[in-house]
Amino acid sequence: MLDAVGIAAVAVLCFLVAFVYANLGLGGGLLFVPILLSFGVGGGETANLVAVPISLALTIATASAAILTHRRKGLVDAASARVLIPGAFLGTLAGTAVNVFLLSRPTFLLFFTAVLLAFGVLMLREKLRGGDEDRDHDGRYTPRRKAAASAASVGSGFFSGAAGVGGGLINVPILTVILGRRARKAVGTSSLVIVPVALLGFVLTLGLNTWKGGATLPEDFALIPLLLPLVFLGAYLGSTIGLRRVRTRTVTLVFIALIFVTAGKLIAVDLLRLA
Repeated sequence: MLDAVGIAAVAVLCFLVAFVYANLGLGGGLLFVPILLSFGVGGGETANLVAVPISLALTIATASAAILTHRRKGLVDAASARVLIPGAFLGTLAGTAVNVFLLSRPTFLLFFTAVLLAFGVLMLREKLRGGDEDRDHDGRYTPRRKAAASAASVGSGFFSGAAGVGGGLINVPILTVILGRRARKAVGTSSLVIVPVALLGFVLTLGLNTWKGGATLPEDFALIPLLLPLVFLGAYLGSTIGLRRVRTRTVTLVFIALIFVTAGKLIAVDLLRLA
């Protein structure tokens, strides 16, 4: 278990992550997991089995706060969320099994990097074409496209279960590029998808780890009740301020940049390390 200084540092960093990521339709797991691991949470070769469920719990808090603030503005599309959730659930089942039972995930990293780059290019191309980010493109909301969106959401669920993140890096492009939802609505809807998917991943990780032989909860799980209120507050404040003061164009550009930065990190660090 971390000492008081370590807990305070993790709390501040997680608060800041939630403050920013709640504006992007992300749960924050892309940074929650590295923060937890860098401070030694979990320890040893099985640290992912501790850091991932803690990150998923914090992700639920971030997304829940974002749902509250975006719903007030009419920026949560429950119908679109229902399109994505079944596929995301299936992906979470597979991703959680990979996280619990497999140590190496090079094939998954290659797949996810390719998906990120593809969606990043599509979003950037649409941006350069001057598409309207402040309105829905209902012409794209067809049965065929909804089927494609449901299939693509398997990837977001897989990444959520395998890496302890919300899957928003895939959810938001699915909602904007495939289903034609406006950027701000995609952010709020992605948060609605994240909550049940992250909850499923959390429960599955604990259940499979217990079945595998980990009969007791790790002591680092005591961080969850300590960090949850701070993360929720950070996400609530961040998304409230963001909806009032941050332009849709800025949110879109930051999101596109984050996609390419994440893909670059996977290529430069994770894939080269596995090579």
